[in-house]
Amino acid sequence: MDIILNSLPHRYPFLFVDKVLSLKEDEIIVKKSVSINEWFFVGHFPDNPILPGVIIIEAIAQAAGVLFLHNFKDKDNYLPVLTAVNEFKFKKSAKPGDDLIIKVRKEKIKKLGQVIFPTAKGEVYIEDVLIAYGNLTFAITPKK
Repeated sequence: MDIILNSLPHRYPFLFVDKVLSLKEDEIIVKKSVSINEWFFVGHFPDNPILPGVIIIEAIAQAAGVLFLHNFKDKDNYLPVLTAVNEFKFKKSAKPGDDLIIKVRKEKIKKLGQVIFPTAKGEVYIEDVLIAYGNLTFAITPKK
């Protein structure tokens, strides 16, 4: 958990990455355990709780943030911001009790002035079943 908290500005209740399973230069694999006690299940949907798709996308974005920032120099002065979600597909729902395995791979990185624009491909699995995937673009910007 230390690598997550040292890489991301996110904190409870908006931290959706529980554990780093593998971290390489261009790829990260993380785990997100879905609990019935999470705040969004109160209204989504009380009689049939389904993990909101935007939370799945945010979990991928946070995993990408760890991948991009864990060795980033001066990371305390920069903020990773999700700027685009492209070609995203949901194949199955996630429910309380599921463990999401999230794989994120760096695709490319552009730089314009002080702003860095990385892109990543994310895949989400429950056990060995692909449930969601897509491409994300970020801006890593100075906090000022």
